[in-house]
Amino acid sequence: MASGVKITDEVKSVYAKVAISSKTPSPDKLKFAVFSFSDDLTKIIVEGKGKKGDENWEYDNLVATLPANDVRYIAYDFEYLKMEGSDTSKVVLVSWCPETSPIKKKMLGASSFNALKLALGSPDKYLEGDCLSEVDTKAVLEKLSGKESLNK
Repeated sequence: MASGVKITDEVKSVYAKVAISSKTPSPDKLKFAVFSFSDDLTKIIVEGKGKKGDENWEYDNLVATLPANDVRYIAYDFEYLKMEGSDTSKVVLVSWCPETSPIKKKMLGASSFNALKLALGSPDKYLEGDCLSEVDTKAVLEKLSGKESLNK
C-alpha cells in the first residue's frame, strides 16, 4: 500500500458480494458498492451498497450521486450486450477523483487505487475519472467493448 491507507475487511466482503455472478441467484448478491475514505483518511470504508431495484441502482443514477469535490470508488456489476449481441456482465471498479477535491484527497485517491484493486483481487475492468463523461455508461461500454447497457 504505497499510500499507507488500509482497505477494511468490510470493503473486501462487500466487494465479494458485488462480484457474485449475475447468472447465479443469491440473496447476498449486490449490484453495487460505494467506497470512501474514513474521516481520518487512514482507511477505505464502505459508504453505501445496494441491490438491483434499490434506489440509485441504475449505473447512470449512481454516477450522478458522486460528489463534485470528493473522492469515491464504485464497484458495479455492469450488465451489457456484447458487440455480437450476447449478454454478459463484468465487475467494473471506478475511481472518482474530481479536480475540485482537496489536494490531499486527490493524492490519496490516486495512490490508493492500485492498492484497492490488488486487495479486491484485480476486478474485471476499471476506470479512472475526474469528470462525469470519463465514468458514464458510454465510457464503461467503450472500456468493455460493449454495445448496449442492460442496467435499466
